[in-house]
Amino acid sequence: MHKCLLSRGRERGHREGMIFARLALCGTGAETIAAAIEPDNLPNMTLVAERGRMVLQFSTEKIGTLLSTIDDLLMNIKIAEETQYCTEER
Repeated sequence: MHKCLLSRGRERGHREGMIFARLALCGTGAETIAAAIEPDNLPNMTLVAERGRMVLQFSTEKIGTLLSTIDDLLMNIKIAEETQYCTEER
């Protein structure tokens, strides 16, 4: 995966004081990786994957929660990529 974009802003339908984040990742196998990490999604998350692009959106009230969530997501994506790579080698 490559190209990472994180945007912060207020989206329609989100409560005042909420932090909205969008993480977009592009690359080969985005759909497969999205399917691998989707079971870990929280109720405040949405995940869309198509044409080599994966977009995760979520909201939270605290910046610490935002950072922890992003850290967990990136680690899960890394593990999914490594697993995909290992299975393609066989």
